[in-house]
Amino acid sequence: MLKLSDLALRSDLRLGSILVSPSRRLIEGPAGSINVEPLTMQVFVILLDAVGAVVTRTSLFEACWGGAYVGDDSLNRVIGKIRRAGDEVAPGLISVETIPRTGYRLTVSLVEENGTPATKTQDSRFSRRNLVLAGAAGAALLGGAGLYRRTWVSADERFDLLMKQARTALYQGSDENAPVVPVVEEAVRLRPNNASALGLLALVTSMAPVGTAGALPASHEKAADYAKRALSIDPKEPSALLARYELDTATLDWITRDKRLRQIVAIDPGHIPAISELVALLQSAGLNRESWNWNERAIAVQPQSRELHARRAMKFWIAERYDLADKEIDQARDFWPSSPFLWWVRFLILATTGRATAAKAMFDAAPPSRPPPWSALWRSSLPAMIDPTPSNLAQARQGCDNAAKASGGLAIQAVMILGALKQIDAAYDICDGFLLWRGSVVRAGDNRARQLGSDSGWRMSVQWLFTPPCAGMRADERFPLLCKAIGLSDYWKARGVSPDYLKTLA
Repeated sequence: MLKLSDLALRSDLRLGSILVSPSRRLIEGPAGSINVEPLTMQVFVILLDAVGAVVTRTSLFEACWGGAYVGDDSLNRVIGKIRRAGDEVAPGLISVETIPRTGYRLTVSLVEENGTPATKTQDSRFSRRNLVLAGAAGAALLGGAGLYRRTWVSADERFDLLMKQARTALYQGSDENAPVVPVVEEAVRLRPNNASALGLLALVTSMAPVGTAGALPASHEKAADYAKRALSIDPKEPSALLARYELDTATLDWITRDKRLRQIVAIDPGHIPAISELVALLQSAGLNRESWNWNERAIAVQPQSRELHARRAMKFWIAERYDLADKEIDQARDFWPSSPFLWWVRFLILATTGRATAAKAMFDAAPPSRPPPWSALWRSSLPAMIDPTPSNLAQARQGCDNAAKASGGLAIQAVMILGALKQIDAAYDICDGFLLWRGSVVRAGDNRARQLGSDSGWRMSVQWLFTPPCAGMRADERFPLLCKAIGLSDYWKARGVSPDYLKTLA
């Protein structure tokens, strides 16, 4: 399967007069050039990789949509875009042949840049031998991770290419960081004393999940070592500083987190991971407008990040600009239709803006092959969001209570659901147990409660408290007490700022 994030890690490929650049989503030909959408390039590259063989529609759906249910029209539209792009930049040279009831075959005429045919026999399609030679001359498979690098370049050129590939993948966002790690490891092997490479390796390694009951995984120990080595060479290496921030995060208060992130961004104003952390921190502090400005700054640097566009949609949602939130998330899903995160953002916006029926239809239309942990919570809650009868509300309350006792991530969703249902007391019951170890929903004497409460990261990842479904909680007299208990009041005072919800109330 070729993920959208893998496009950034593919080297450019020249076929006669045609240049294909997956990382830039660019196709150049004798008649000009065109930038195509990520999904269009994804399908195009898969057809190219088939080297003239037929690719079945089923294979394309699996590779590009991850098995999610989409109609035939979705693939037909993408194939149409590839054909139009070929006609625009290389008329008569790029062709997508439809194999009825089977799939598609891509054919390319290898015409040299001076306009003469590359071979006498290839006036309508490329041969397997020529494309294999072109690919072999341009790229070699790297470490089984689906990444490519040129084989004839110098070590310095290889290093620069690997670092560029890794940064692009990390900055644009992907479903997992594992594919980036071998790329940076290769860069470190080429330059073992390069601070930037060591810092980047420390950062991607530090992103591994924390182990059970807060145990430090081996990857975090490695990350700490990489960061130490990087900072011994360059004390201001930004990725190493961010890795240290990630490793220290459970011990830092609000204002210290803020200062450390701003220091990193001051060193490297284009460091997207650091900016993204600051965006999240400010949103958790209820400073949606300031968080918005930083997110827009990040998008200007990295416009092809689906996470940044998803956050933009959520910020419109938080600002109660639902029309703009709808437009942004729908456009993002057109670009990245297989992204689970974008699916989730679209679902959440619908479910919490009076459109729970549409959210349920979305939920029912594309059930995941492996139901995520939150599916039972929403299945029990959506009926009450559609029709808040006493029985439906009781079912939702029970589902939320059960979910809150299972994990922190589910507790967050449960609070938003109860807030949307205007069950404010029930929402506070979960907040008390989840964030403050008290109350009946998550008991302080429960080992699971200790595990949840011991991670201060939960108390500083409270973006959800400032979302539309939690508006009733913010209007309640208990909200200032909750903010004080989790340290937010001290942060606002130290910075001399007020959260946006207070400005709105004023």
